[in-house]
This record gives sequence, C-alpha cells and structure tokens, in this order.
Amino acid sequence: MALTLLFITLLACLCIKRLLSYLHSTNRLRKYPSLTPLSGLTSLSYLYYRSHPFRTRHLYLKHKKHPIIRLAPNTLSFASVQAIKDIYGHGTPCRKDDVYHLTMGSHANVLNIVDRGEHARKRRMLAHAFAARNLEGWEEKIGEKVGRLVMQLDRRCTCCLGDDGLVEMEDVTVDFRLWANLFTVDAIVDLALSEKLGMLDSGRDMVSIEGVDGAKYIDSLHCGGRFVSKFVGTTDWFRFLKTASIWLKPYLRSQWERGQNFGRIVCTLVDRRLRRQQCGDQLDDFFDFLMTDKSGNARCLERGEIEAETGILLDAGSDTTAIALTHVLYYLIKSPRSLTKLRKEVASAISEETIAPYAKVKSLPYLKACLDESLRLSPPVSRGLERRTPSGGMQIAGETIPGDVAVSVPTYVVQRNLTVFPEPDEYRPERWLEGGEKAKQLRDAFIPFSTGARGCIGRNISMMEQQIVVATLVHRYDFALPSDDWELEWEEAFLLWPAKMPLKIWRRDVSVC
Repeated sequence: MALTLLFITLLACLCIKRLLSYLHSTNRLRKYPSLTPLSGLTSLSYLYYRSHPFRTRHLYLKHKKHPIIRLAPNTLSFASVQAIKDIYGHGTPCRKDDVYHLTMGSHANVLNIVDRGEHARKRRMLAHAFAARNLEGWEEKIGEKVGRLVMQLDRRCTCCLGDDGLVEMEDVTVDFRLWANLFTVDAIVDLALSEKLGMLDSGRDMVSIEGVDGAKYIDSLHCGGRFVSKFVGTTDWFRFLKTASIWLKPYLRSQWERGQNFGRIVCTLVDRRLRRQQCGDQLDDFFDFLMTDKSGNARCLERGEIEAETGILLDAGSDTTAIALTHVLYYLIKSPRSLTKLRKEVASAISEETIAPYAKVKSLPYLKACLDESLRLSPPVSRGLERRTPSGGMQIAGETIPGDVAVSVPTYVVQRNLTVFPEPDEYRPERWLEGGEKAKQLRDAFIPFSTGARGCIGRNISMMEQQIVVATLVHRYDFALPSDDWELEWEEAFLLWPAKMPLKIWRRDVSVC
C-alpha cells in the first residue's frame, strides 16, 4: 500500500511539473498537431502510443493528414523526403538523441554511441570487416547454413496442392518465421565468432549458459526488446518506470529477467571465442577484425566494448534479416505474378545447384527489386530513428525547428509517400526497375537501413543472405499459406516483428522450369 501511495505521489508531482513547463513553453512546437491529446504535455503519452501493437502504422495514418506531428513536448515526427536529408544526411548538424543513452550498458556500441568522434572510431574499426569483398569470402559459411535450412524444409515437404487449391491443416508443417530466425542466428554467430550453435539442426534456439538452465536466444532477445521499448520514448520517466514496472508488474518483471539472458549469452560466446584465440586458433570472422587492425596489430579493447560490439552484431545481424526474409516470402506468396516472374529470372541464372551461388544471383535485377519492395512495405526498423537538433536550431523540410528538439522520420511512413510511391500499399517490384529521375526519387525516399554517416554498417551482409536464401527457396519449393485470405500479423517493439507464418511447402519440378 505504501509503495503504491509513493508511486501515485511521484506521478502527481511529475505531472504538475510537466504542466507548468508546458504552460510556459516558448519552443514554438505548439503549432504542430499532437499525436495524442497529451503529447504536448508529457512524454508519458508514449505509453498510450506504445499500446498499439503496430504503432508506426498508427502514426502513418495520422501523417496522412499532417506532414509534421508532435509526439511529445519536445519531439517531432516528419513525413517528408526532404527531412531525410536534413536529419540523417551526410553533414547534418543533428546528433543522435539522448534516448540512445538509455539502451546503453557499461559500454556503448556502434549503434547507440552518441559522441560523433567515438562513432567515427568504431565505424573505422568495423568497416573493413563489413566490406563486400570480405563478406564474399565468407559465402561458404552462409551457404552451409542455407544447406541445413534446405535439409530441414525438405523433411517437412508435403504433396502438391490439390486442384481445389485448399490447404489441409495437417500439411501446414513449417513456421517460416521461426526457421528464418534459426537460420540467421546460426549464420551470424558463425560469421561473427566461428561458433556452431546448431539451431537449424535441432529446430530450437536453446543456448547453453553457465548458471542458466536452457536459455533461449530468440526469446531472450525479444523479451529484452519488448520490455525496454515500452518505456524508452518516455525519456525523463524511463528509469522510474523501468524500476516501478519490475516491482509492480510480474509479467514485465519476467520479460526483463528473461531479456537479461541475452547479455549472458553474448558473454558466454565471447568467452568461448577468446579461449580459442588464446589456444592459437586462427579464425576468419568478424571477431578477428574486432581484435586486430588491418596490419595485424592488437586493438587492446576493453572487455566491455568487445561484448557491446559483439552483442549488437548478434542482435541486429540475426533479427532484422530474419524479419526481412519472412516479409519477402509472405509478399511473394500473396503476389503469384511476381513470384512466377522471379522464378523465371532465378532459373535462368542457376541450374543444378541446390544452393544459389552468390555470384550468380547478386546482380539479378528482379530479385533485388523484390527484396527492396518488401523492405519498403515492411521495413524491419519501421519507426523513426531519433536525432536531436543543434543548440541554435536548424531548417528541416522548410521549417525552422528550435534547438535541442528530438526529430525523426519514420521509415514506414516516408516509404509510403504518395508522390514517390503511387499505390503505396501495393507490392509492385516493377517500380524499382524504372530508370532516370524516377529511380533517384525512389532511392532518396528508401531508408530501410537508414542513411548518412549513421547508416547500417551491416547492410551488405543482410542483402547477401537475403539474395542467396530467397533465390534458393523460390527455385526449389512452392508454398501456400493456410488460406487465400490469411494475413500476417505484427508486433512492434524496436523492430517490426512478424508473428508466426505457417506454411504448406512442397518441392517444385525444377526440370520443367
């Protein structure tokens, strides 16, 4: 009872403080429409915003009427293409928002580091590892994982779809969302640490950790993201809400505790990799680039920084690509004409190979268009990545924005810009094959990997995996969803997680292609 009373008292005091601040506000943001009635008053309005399972879709519907929306007292969301360049482009005066400090552990990683100089150092340290020529040298690791995925899918194949086109539920043998994630986890852990987790072999995401009985990799990752994302937008309230929720809400406490296992998994995997290095193993992986520079000299990083960079690589390098793979296969199944066209292109490039060679599929224009169109419709990072204006203010999309304001462009919103993308909710890969000025307009509004100096450093490896996997699967298999009107559902935390995607799957007769 006393704890509840204290909570209510603190809440009332903070609300009064916010009200007084709002009434005396001189930052000229009141002219912009608010997302909710409380958005101009308190960042706690984010909790209501977060209650939507797909909150950026909700924001998109609001942005249809208003190009600029006030998300919180000192936070604006922009829907224009020009705002992308102003906020994220090379040379922008914006810096990463302070919200990134809230997701930081003992050491920052290349994603959440705010200081520009430190980010440049980290970027230089990792850039060589992510260069395309290095990634192609690791194609064998990716191909081996694709082969294990194919082996598992072969075991779950059923007979062809009948003439009536109806799917028998006992033939729905594959949750593709799960298998895509098992593939990406196995692949990134091998690429990063030369570790064989064997998730594709077992069909489960269990990782052995000292002191933890059967920790789940994907579950730990999602629980942690789910918990932190509930409060991270309420910057001033974050630590208070985080602590209070752990004490007062058993469900959130369990999410937090399970989420902590991801850090333990990273620590365990780093331990294993360091021991192998100390034993003299010569391993070709991302970790080697993290430990030594191009001249072979030791970087002598602190253990905390090693774990921070490894953790973000295993996090972003597995989940985002799994999401992208799930989405593109979903849209292709829902668009039979596009799937047929893609199969013809792939068949012209590969013949008897079980696994599509990267050299043969990396330049296929329609394959790339199918992947880009899926990333446009359902980007893994759908929300706006937060930045903060310089103290003197700046111009964004023709508007004078005061200093020290949090600003962002939601990827999901701008990639549905009607001027650039007619019929924005249609899956139409052909739009990416147009040339000239239209192609430039599309690219300027396409930011699934963000853009500028803080753009995703891992985009090359993600696209490489997507090209190999999608080409292999559409060439080898046919698929059916449970019914023609079945639709994928989503949950949005930091990433846009698709729910289960049940499939009937069967082998195609490639000889007649």
